[in-house]
Amino acid sequence: HKEFTLHLVLRLLAGGKKRKKKVYTKPKKEKHKRKKVKLAILRYYKVNEDGTIKRLRKECPMCGAGIFFAIHYDRYHCGKCGSRMEFNKEEKA
Repeated sequence: HKEFTLHLVLRLLAGGKKRKKKVYTKPKKEKHKRKKVKLAILRYYKVNEDGTIKRLRKECPMCGAGIFFAIHYDRYHCGKCGSRMEFNKEEKA
């Protein structure tokens, strides 16, 4: 019975230094949450006494019926296709 001593020298591959944890100075920016408005469709139509429906907002000519322009202080803007329409001087008053 002979006893042997085995010496192993292993090299670690990709043995870089461990990174230090980053210390942040400002708190994280809070993301914008979309506000759900109940019965928001009522802002776009009005039902007259005789039962006819009147559209209250301008519709986008490129997207077609049912797609309304958003009203800004100086322009109309379509949220679907991104087209814009400037106000006329007489239309604003």
